[in-house]
Amino acid sequence: MKYTDVLYGEFEIDGVLESLFKSDAMQRLAGVHQAGAAYLVHRNWTVNRLEHSVGVMLLVKKFGAKLDEQIAALLHDISHTSFSHVVDYLMQDKEEGYHDSIFLETLEKNGITTMVDVESLGLDDLTRYTLLEQPSPLLCADRIDYFLRDMLAYGHVSRCEVDAFLEALCVIDGRFVITSEEMALWYIRNYERYVSFVLLEPKNVYSAWKMSEILRYAMQKHYIEIDLLKQSTDNNIIAHLQGIHDTHLQRELATLHPGIAVEINNQTYDFYMTGKTRVVDPLVLTERGVVPISTINKEAQESIQFLEKQFEIGSFIRQIHV
Repeated sequence: MKYTDVLYGEFEIDGVLESLFKSDAMQRLAGVHQAGAAYLVHRNWTVNRLEHSVGVMLLVKKFGAKLDEQIAALLHDISHTSFSHVVDYLMQDKEEGYHDSIFLETLEKNGITTMVDVESLGLDDLTRYTLLEQPSPLLCADRIDYFLRDMLAYGHVSRCEVDAFLEALCVIDGRFVITSEEMALWYIRNYERYVSFVLLEPKNVYSAWKMSEILRYAMQKHYIEIDLLKQSTDNNIIAHLQGIHDTHLQRELATLHPGIAVEINNQTYDFYMTGKTRVVDPLVLTERGVVPISTINKEAQESIQFLEKQFEIGSFIRQIHV
């Protein structure tokens, strides 16, 4: 089958990759938004986990990954529940890794283990695939794709910028490396914007908090169970909750809409949230070899320190109008 991706262009997907792509478990991800419940407050935040998963697979394929790593890349987010990382707040998982904890269970329950050999592929430890996964703050296909995909979709970078970045990317010793300091700085500067405009954007944070509270209430009332979130999609969960005759629940659901107004206010706030620290320190090719950009550029170093502090402080959100 031919597949056209907004970032990487047209590719042929066949064999086991095509079968996995067409599986019910993978297709469910088309209904799981990458930014969780934020699509309810930002109409254009429609990037989903399926396009991201395929994108990560295409990215590692583009840079020479073997079939086993392509399979791992395609499957890496298959266990995301409805509303993605919102469930981490529900489960009080500060490392935002609930989907990782149920990854093998998801493969087994959805018949993926009949399509691929989990043990021989080493899917019990995705870190063995060095293009797909790298320890923070290094670049990997997962981090590169969600950054580029979100920033392009939400209008914060241009198509030309994306193309220029991909042109400046290479692989050395199994890791992604940027071939110029200038382009590494472009990534650093725009990643800081990404944190501000997407990851820690106030309405996004509000939607994650509010939805986690709604889901917690619904579970306490036995309206839903965690297994439903594992198997369903965002809109199906919303429709299920909207069909329940509970005044409090309906009032809370009604506070998730594009017209809400919230602000950062660490003096007068309605709720406070912290999450996983997400920073990047790309490897860059220099005359001295491959080094993290922060070791040779003060701006990059200061940007990383600034973002680490932002995540450490967390988000103090005041509701102005809901």
